Amino acid sequence: MSLLNKFSNKTTLELVTIIESGDDYTDPAKEAAKTILELKKIEEEELKDASKKFWTDKLNDNFKRYLLNNIKPESKFLNTEEISELFKIAFEKWQEQQETFQVDTTKYWFV
Repeated sequence: MSLLNKFSNKTTLELVTIIESGDDYTDPAKEAAKTILELKKIEEEELKDASKKFWTDKLNDNFKRYLLNNIKPESKFLNTEEISELFKIAFEKWQEQQETFQVDTTKYWFV
């Protein structure tokens, strides 16, 4: 079974995920996904929305990894400003989560 046949029933988000996933997929798999997107004539706005969804989920799941390793996300569909905005939002969400996990020391004082 060729990759084109294998990927032909995938959604736009799944195809964008294949392309955006870096080393998770082989180059022929990425090329097949690009070809299918071109054949389906997906609009640029839909591709950007799918890419934003992919990066939002990925950054929210692994933000600490990106932060500690100083990894800058690169997208095939989003420009630098758009990916930076998603990174900023993920950072703010991560900070809020960190504040949630802090110990409330006012409950543990002794007389």
